Amino acid sequence: MNKARKLLESLGQPLIALLISLGIGAIVIGLSGKNVLTSYGIMFTGAFGDGYYLTATLSRATPIIMGGLAVCIAWRSGYEAMGGEGQMIFGALCSALVSYYLPGSPLVKVLFGILAGCVVGALYSVLTGWLWERFNVTFIISTLMSNYIANYVASYFTAHVLRDPESRDINSIQTGKIVEGARFGKVKLFQSEAFKDTALGTYFKDFNLQWGFFFALLAVIIVYILLKKTVFGYQSRMNGLNSRFALYGGINAHRMLYIVMILSGVAAALGGCFEVYGSKYRYIDQMIFSTGYAWTGMVAALLANFDPFGTLFASILLAGLNTGGSAMQRSAGIPVETVNMLEGIIMLLMSVKLLHLIHIRKAAKKTAVESAGKEGA
Repeated sequence: MNKARKLLESLGQPLIALLISLGIGAIVIGLSGKNVLTSYGIMFTGAFGDGYYLTATLSRATPIIMGGLAVCIAWRSGYEAMGGEGQMIFGALCSALVSYYLPGSPLVKVLFGILAGCVVGALYSVLTGWLWERFNVTFIISTLMSNYIANYVASYFTAHVLRDPESRDINSIQTGKIVEGARFGKVKLFQSEAFKDTALGTYFKDFNLQWGFFFALLAVIIVYILLKKTVFGYQSRMNGLNSRFALYGGINAHRMLYIVMILSGVAAALGGCFEVYGSKYRYIDQMIFSTGYAWTGMVAALLANFDPFGTLFASILLAGLNTGGSAMQRSAGIPVETVNMLEGIIMLLMSVKLLHLIHIRKAAKKTAVESAGKEGA
């Protein structure tokens, strides 16, 4: 009963924020002279209406889920890291390069490509942790700046050093395409003869989803178990709630910092890897930065109060809002600005929550420092 209530709470926040966004959007759509119910019906159909649209939504949700899990791991532990975008960029770039240049079988290319992406993503995440520990550089500042650095470094190498030599389009800035055998396969559901004339068979007729989404589902389960059912999860949560209490409890803050940074960096980097192997099959300049996967993942994690399953649900909702919004723009003639406004309202609501959370943590740290000073005196 207790677990069910907590699950409902983690799913309730994304729904409330979504309903507020849709309510304000309904007013704007109505004022523009469009039918609100028709417009939102088109948006829902464009997100989940059949297997084809569901595939598009879940494909977009895949890197968002991984970006959200990276935030869950870091923020629950008390580290306000926002560097998932940079780690996702380097994860995508390194996995694409290793799988393109490394000789060997397709399986070897994929395994070593994912390993390389995870290692680089983890190291880039650890760098921001080291800056915080060594020079007291605020996590928010160092991780935000690291995103821009990663994007510009990846852009330079993609445009001037590692550009696809076989590309015929002079405007395309991308690496070489990995071989077909080194790409994630597609999963088709309910498309056998047994389901051909059933409702499931009709709905999933054009369902063709890459394996990356199912790996992301597995990652959600692993992160949930790690954070909720292990000693590490308890220690990281205590460290996030009260670092001074955690220190008195014998938790090694130095060790905790770097373990959390490594796990968070790996999760974000895997989001980039899944996008390469399941969708783009190469690294394309701005493929992570322009799509805002990591930022949307952070919003999903905030919506779900850093619960892994809530983050999964929120990520799919936000991805559906994007794909359904595009369909609403095409079919109902709703301006793209209205669709962007719906996402912006959710972002605004979560920004308020983010600032409130940061303020609470700063106040708690200040109280802990003052208390330590009094005890020392």
